[in-house]
Order: sequence, then structure tokens, then C-alpha cells
Amino acid sequence: MDTKNLRGVEVKDADKGEVTAVFSTLNVIDKDGDVTLPGAFESGAEVLISAYGHKSWEGALPVGRGTIHERRNEAVFHGKFFMDTDAGRDHFQVVKALGEKQEWSYGFDIVDSDMGEKDGQPVRYLKKVKVHEVSPVLIGAGVGTRTLAVKTGARGDAHKAIRPHQTPITNRPWDESAMLEGIPDTTKVDDLRSVFAWVDGDPEKKSSYKFPHHHGVGGPANLRAVLGWIAVLNGARGGVALPEEERKAVYEHLAQHLRDADREPPELRPLAGGKQLSLSEEAYDVIGRIGAYLDSARRVDALRAQKGKHLSQINVEALEWVGEELDRLMTEHKALVRRLHDTPREATAEEYVRFLKMMRRAR
Repeated sequence: MDTKNLRGVEVKDADKGEVTAVFSTLNVIDKDGDVTLPGAFESGAEVLISAYGHKSWEGALPVGRGTIHERRNEAVFHGKFFMDTDAGRDHFQVVKALGEKQEWSYGFDIVDSDMGEKDGQPVRYLKKVKVHEVSPVLIGAGVGTRTLAVKTGARGDAHKAIRPHQTPITNRPWDESAMLEGIPDTTKVDDLRSVFAWVDGDPEKKSSYKFPHHHGVGGPANLRAVLGWIAVLNGARGGVALPEEERKAVYEHLAQHLRDADREPPELRPLAGGKQLSLSEEAYDVIGRIGAYLDSARRVDALRAQKGKHLSQINVEALEWVGEELDRLMTEHKALVRRLHDTPREATAEEYVRFLKMMRRAR
């Protein structure tokens, strides 16, 4: 579920509680990098008016209903509040009193879309959407930030891939845990969008963002992180539960960084069919799992230290075993590198060499 902003609300009939909202988004790049094409909306489709801030997704009763229409290059909502209910009357009076200051958003599912380019920037073309409801919302000044704050779904939250953007690229070692710890929880929405590829929840909370791949706010994109997350999209580390359109959109965000670095991005493969990971994806899978395991070990150790305790013997033993396996890998890696470099044109050999080097740095 996505939402987009409605503007230009007009009170048609105060006694009947009728309003009309006009939003001119067709064929224009909106604040989220989407272009809604003519014909995307089903003219005459019936939709509900949600309680303020999409609260009907959380159980609040709807406060009205209406229909949507396309008119030339505009999409128009004609609605009527339930004036025989307290909630309907209250919502209408607020909308009427706020006038032009009142903004709205509408909740929809993507039926058909394509990634593309318009005016020299990557965009997502919305070719067909199914609108479920419109809702009055609070939006302050600020392009992008406040718009995202009302890009809400079934929990009043946002569920959307962040559009691709150009940044410097680096291939230096990647420490996701340290990077995340360096971003304050009070970071602005626009700054959070500069670090991650997906938002899943309240866009003003750092915890809602997924797929981190930048070295801090406004920092360069890390190729190792980008390749690791593409491997995850292809099923590594257990994969991710994303709608297919959004999986593709996250992939396009990550893949663009690789293209900016003059690297051909790995293919995004269909998840159906249980296809095995490639050799390089296995490497990124191992690296990701080791990193997550070490982060967990540090976290548990810190918590137990606060209580004057230490890691249990079984956890200490497990850490030792991991270290022994890494030592074994390091003992063998020189011979592996020499052998693999005998066939440097083989893509799998080159990827495995990169894996060995990254494993050495991970120790």
C-alpha cells in the first residue's frame, strides 16, 4: 500500500458535507520520483474517506465516501462526509476550517508500473493503480520530508522503495553496525533517505529504514554493501519479504550505484523455482551472516557486562570455533588465490578472490 498527496480541496456543499479535491500529478515527476500516467486511475471507482491520518487502517470508522475521476491532465476526487455521524461532521468542519492549509493523501496498490527515465532522472512510471481511500492528513512545509510522512499504508506507515540517486562510490570495508550507530534517531527524513533503499514504517524513525548501504548521511555508497543486498534480494541470508514491484524498485536503487561505478549489476532473478545462489552471492551471504553474528555477540557481551557477567561457556566456545574456521581459511587462501588467478578471466574466480580478501578484513 502506498499513498500520495492530494491538494486543492474545495468545499462544494457545506450542508451536505461534500468536497472535491483536484491533484495534478499526471505526466509530472512527483516528490517521490514517480510519474503517474494518464489512465492510471479507474474513473468512477468508489473509495472511502478514512479517519484523519489514515486511522481507518487501524480500526477507526471511515468518515465518508466518494469517487475518483480523470479529467484531462488531472485526477479529481468527489467525496461526501457522513454528516449524520459525529466523526463525519467533525472531520468535515476541520477540513472546512483549514481550507487551503488542509492536505490529503490517498492509499493505493500498484497494479502496473515500470522503471524508466524522465527529464534526465530515474523515475517509476505508475501505469495502473487501485485507490482504496483518501484521508485528510497533517503535512508541514518541506518537499520530500513531509510528503513521506504521509506516504502511509495499512498501519499509517510508509512502505516504499527510495528512488535511485547519484552519490560517490567506495569499495572500502563495510561495517553496517558501526555506521547505523553513527546515525542519531532524530535524523531528518531526507537525511535517512540518503542512507537506505527502503522505508517500512514511520518514515521519521530510523528503525523504519532497510537496506543501508551508505557511509552515513550523505556519504558514499559502499559497493560491498550494494552487492550484498542484491544477493539478499536474490535469496541470500533467507531473502526478504517484499512485493515483487518493490523488490524490483529496491534492486534498481542498488543497481544504479553499480552502474555509476561502471560495473554491470548482477541480475535480479525470479524468486520462484528455488534457484541456487551464484558463487559470489554465496560469498556475500557468508559475509553478511558473519557480520550479523559478530554484531549479536558484541551486543550480548555488552548486555551481560552491564550485569557484571560474561558470555556463557557455550557462546565462548562457538566464537572460538568461528575464529578457528577463519584461521583455516586464511591458511589456505594464498594457495587458492594463486590457483584462481591462473584463470583471471573467469568471473567466478575473480569474485571468489574478492571474497577471500574481504574475509581477511572481516577478522
